Amino acid sequence: MRRIAVAALAVAGCLALWAGPAQASRTLLTSALLRPEPEKPAPPPDGQVEGACGLALAGDTLYVSDYYHRAVDTFSATTGMPVSGRIALPGENPVFGINTLDADCGLALASGGALYANEWHEGVLRLEPSEESFDEAESTGVAVDAAGNVYADDRTYIAVYEPSGEPLEVGGEPLRIGEESDGDSTIGDGFGLAVSTFPATAGRVYVADAASGNVKVYDPAGNPAVPIATINPGFTSLADAALAIDPSNGHLLVVDNTQPDFEHPKAAVDEFDSSGAFLGKLPGAPVHGEPSGIVAAADGTLYVTDGNGEESNVFKYSPYSASPGGSGAGGDSPTGSGLSQAPPAGPQADSGAASPAAGHSSAVRPAPIRHRGQTTQVQKGPIRVAVSGGLAPTRLPRQGSAPISVTIGGHISSTDPDSPPQLRKVSFAFNRAGRIDTQGLPVCHLTDIDPSSTRQALEACRRSLIGEGQFAANVRLPEQSPFPSAGKVMAFNGVLDGNPVIFAHIYGTKPVPTSVVLPLRIRHAKGTFATRLEASLASLTGDWGFVETITLRLGRKFSSHGKRHSFLSAGCPAPKGFPGALFPLAQASFSFVGGRTLTATLTRNCTVRH
Repeated sequence: MRRIAVAALAVAGCLALWAGPAQASRTLLTSALLRPEPEKPAPPPDGQVEGACGLALAGDTLYVSDYYHRAVDTFSATTGMPVSGRIALPGENPVFGINTLDADCGLALASGGALYANEWHEGVLRLEPSEESFDEAESTGVAVDAAGNVYADDRTYIAVYEPSGEPLEVGGEPLRIGEESDGDSTIGDGFGLAVSTFPATAGRVYVADAASGNVKVYDPAGNPAVPIATINPGFTSLADAALAIDPSNGHLLVVDNTQPDFEHPKAAVDEFDSSGAFLGKLPGAPVHGEPSGIVAAADGTLYVTDGNGEESNVFKYSPYSASPGGSGAGGDSPTGSGLSQAPPAGPQADSGAASPAAGHSSAVRPAPIRHRGQTTQVQKGPIRVAVSGGLAPTRLPRQGSAPISVTIGGHISSTDPDSPPQLRKVSFAFNRAGRIDTQGLPVCHLTDIDPSSTRQALEACRRSLIGEGQFAANVRLPEQSPFPSAGKVMAFNGVLDGNPVIFAHIYGTKPVPTSVVLPLRIRHAKGTFATRLEASLASLTGDWGFVETITLRLGRKFSSHGKRHSFLSAGCPAPKGFPGALFPLAQASFSFVGGRTLTATLTRNCTVRH
């Protein structure tokens, strides 16, 4: 169905108009490239690929992530037949067999043959020629540039590593694309990334930001903290997005989740030329696009997986070709997609920004010098808290609700380095337009996970998992510390003393392997922020633990008695006749020893989904 979409770009301070889903000039060659060997019912060694959410290509060898088998399978890009076997992820398989949480998704290949895999929301590993961990943050994508440097999407910034595994430094500091010197981020919630090797745009980094609904373009050779442009033709949801750059013409391909509230969502592939002009949508619709893998060959042939299904396969498209009135393989001008140039609004990007040629319609818009919309900073005396958060997707129904995920967290610091603030209580409250649903969701008990490692906690309470996050503390006496100075957080649906809670299980290995469980009590009240999560840290931190960072990303879809549920759901509280709304999403409060309490309210945008 043809439609007209209007996307409000609050961060960029401008408006992009999309006339309709033009057809990108690629031919769908097959929607089922992968084929079994004649004598076997499915690709070896364990059957059909399950969860093909990543792709990489070297010559005729197509590397396909096999998420639920914790492996990478290889196939001929020409025939779809299996070739050199399976590359298994390091480590032992958990007791739940092939259905694991931590497995390979995004893939990237260096020109020298090094293969990198993104353990979804876990980190980045080099699988070949030798195993090595490159990034242990909450990453959602991996890419490699022409020099072999490795890029990891760590949600609010892009970390960059040399081929040796050491952080790539600029001016003596590790390069973090999208992170400013004061700790603010210009990326709200990153999913996937791509680095261009096309001569005209070589080195540019493209990131899908689900918080703003934009693809942001960075030039690390200039100011790596600030995007030089943003791209948005009216994406439905960039949560779990995937991106690729066609090396033959510099085109950007973006996998857009078109059914973010579905268990097995469909996805669309949008194509843009090297200036950012929207060229249209590819024919066909990959299914189970949560996320999809995508890669382009040197000649422009494109491969897209149908994503996170139990019987995954690969779509294969021909190279881009000229359409009537279009630009041809060069791809540096639009094809009459109906995009309208928006008038300039707000501060302009730096002089290195890529701007459309005169007279071109384009989805690329200048970006402001600074984006502070995703982080709110509050301060009392020497104590400073930077609170960040967002929701995905941002396109929601005006009436009723749809599944969402919410990210919330804070970073604590002090202007007095000799007297760090000591956190005692924390609470996160959410807008009454959202609700929590735990009906039929399995319950985790404190004794199941305390004490335990992350893996042991997942083995015991995987079916109760509702989110994850990060935790860090400055422990003055680490040799006596009963909880980690830095660790990963896994959030489980639970009950404590007969009341609903979220168990935030924290596990770290520094200074020693240690775990702790922080109960966040769920309370309901009247007013703007009707649902509140509250936790006391007094018994955990004692007199020596100083919390620096705590973040959570909550969201889970599940089935109960044949009905679909979502742990979190919300609508867009826009008045009738308005396409969207600016609303208070969440309120975070941090109480410290000495009586100081710092509170910040996060305001975000939503767009009405028709």
